[in-house]
Amino acid sequence: MKIWKRRKTLAFVCTFLFCLMACSEKERNPNYLIDGSLKKWQPVTLTFDGPKVSETDSVNPFTEYSLLTIFTNGEDTLRVHGYFAADGDAANSGASSGNKWETKFSPPKTGSWTFESFFRKGAGIGIVPDTALEKVDLLWKTKGSFEVAETDTTETGFYRTGKLAYVGKHYLERSESGAPFLKNGVGSPENFLGYWEFDGTFDHGGADTPTLIDGLHRYEPHTRDWKSGDPSWGNGKGKGIIGALNYMASNEMNSLYFLTMNEHGDGDDVWPWIEPEIQTRYDVSKLQQWEMVFSHMDRLGIAMNLFTQETENDTILDKGDLGATRKLYYKELVARFGHHLGVVWNLGEETNRNADQLKSYAGYIRQLDPYRHPIAVHNHVRVTGKRMEGRPLDPIKETLTPMLGYADFEVPSLQMFDTTEVHREVRKWRDLSVKHKKPWVVYLDEIGHWDIGVTTDTAANNNHQMVMRSSLWGSLLSGGAGTSWYFGGLDTPNNDMAAEDFRTREQWWQISGNAKKFFNDHLPFWEMQGHDELLSNPKAFCFAKKDEIYVVYLPKNERTELEIGDGAFTIAFFDPWAGGKLYDMQNGGWEITKPNSVTLSALNGKSDMDWVIVIKRK
Repeated sequence: MKIWKRRKTLAFVCTFLFCLMACSEKERNPNYLIDGSLKKWQPVTLTFDGPKVSETDSVNPFTEYSLLTIFTNGEDTLRVHGYFAADGDAANSGASSGNKWETKFSPPKTGSWTFESFFRKGAGIGIVPDTALEKVDLLWKTKGSFEVAETDTTETGFYRTGKLAYVGKHYLERSESGAPFLKNGVGSPENFLGYWEFDGTFDHGGADTPTLIDGLHRYEPHTRDWKSGDPSWGNGKGKGIIGALNYMASNEMNSLYFLTMNEHGDGDDVWPWIEPEIQTRYDVSKLQQWEMVFSHMDRLGIAMNLFTQETENDTILDKGDLGATRKLYYKELVARFGHHLGVVWNLGEETNRNADQLKSYAGYIRQLDPYRHPIAVHNHVRVTGKRMEGRPLDPIKETLTPMLGYADFEVPSLQMFDTTEVHREVRKWRDLSVKHKKPWVVYLDEIGHWDIGVTTDTAANNNHQMVMRSSLWGSLLSGGAGTSWYFGGLDTPNNDMAAEDFRTREQWWQISGNAKKFFNDHLPFWEMQGHDELLSNPKAFCFAKKDEIYVVYLPKNERTELEIGDGAFTIAFFDPWAGGKLYDMQNGGWEITKPNSVTLSALNGKSDMDWVIVIKRK
């Protein structure tokens, strides 16, 4: 829906021109365009006519201008930064200059929204805090209003379920329904945005990827997954990357891990600037093409696990401090992409930064972001008992301990080398966060060995059974809020940097999707927590709401005793490998051995496979 504010009559035009000549520039109200469905959660774009500039002007449009719009609905006020948009259609035109300036807004509430927009010019104003903007002279200001209707229940993804929000619990919630969100994420390739049909994207000398043409992703196997009506740009570009997202969503994947800046990093093919070394000039057409991809993710319900830097380049901006260049980077990311509904801002992959630096990043992002998206950080790998050069013996502890209880941090993004430690580590940080009075949403975002990760279906060293037990169910049954699946580096055409065809792991997507579906269909998991102390066998896992429901993961060839409450219970079995239905068995697979205790074993004696056992009060 588009609404142009127009001057209707000649008399009005004459009056307006007379007033314009008589008034100062500060009081001039420029025309604006409102574009959007005007429904709750769906983006509204305000486009303003401003000064005509280019990405490379002597007066930098990214640092020397500021567009701030204040949206109000009753007692709710959101302060949203705008950005330079070239000709307003740069994704298709490739334009680097123009007079269009935009503000993106996702209304979290129905009813009448009013807005007031302020456009300023001044040295370094692009990173001036909101509270100090009033001291800078205005070029113009304008105001307007629009009505927002109820959520479109025929929509899909986050446009129907609303923003993912941190609400002081161990799972993010969908804002429209309050339903908890369990992440089942694609964790590779980390350079997902190193895509050949994005403007200004090229291989700048990253890791050797001999199976890629010119070192860039094309996702050619997924062009067949693009559908009529899906987005594309520049006369049909983008079908490979959009098709890849369609494939992920069709296989129960609801999150994607990717870098927005890997200059000087492993891939060295993703950056938001016009050139990798020119870090205060942003590539408007490329960023508008990214925006089309991210909007499609919203529609599919794929969350953005957005990593702002990686271990190899986390001193590129201001030597790792929160200086002017880094502030501008965060400001542009938040202004252009903060309206998306599934964002988690990750401060860095395998971070080397100290606690003070991480807190300064988080605090600045939180100050900019009116939607208060969750903030995460990813740790260096820990190899138990082995010191790695230049790193502490336990980088997980070194990174996360200072963040406990910090107001602007919600998500530890765990990397685990030894998958047998996943179950214990996830529960450890979940429990510690409670003790510090700010419950964390604990994600498992990478597993080792770094050369392996999750193998392809046909790999000779296929590790799906092990990963299913130790990392997938191991994390979820200790209260983890979800996972991202890393591909490793050993399988050259399908590794973390070169992966093109997500079908090479289709078996794994089915296994991980089985777990997500089981939790969503059968468990009040947001009310449950790890209770391994109720088991006699340390190889098994227990997740429970005591005296109400117990879920036990029983590895093959194992038995365990489980302590339960008084009363009558039912028992059912689930095959974590094949998925499907729950098998209700009232007289098999358990035995009452003593008061308040049962012995659990495999369904129908099938002890050569893993089982998930659900014991529920009648």
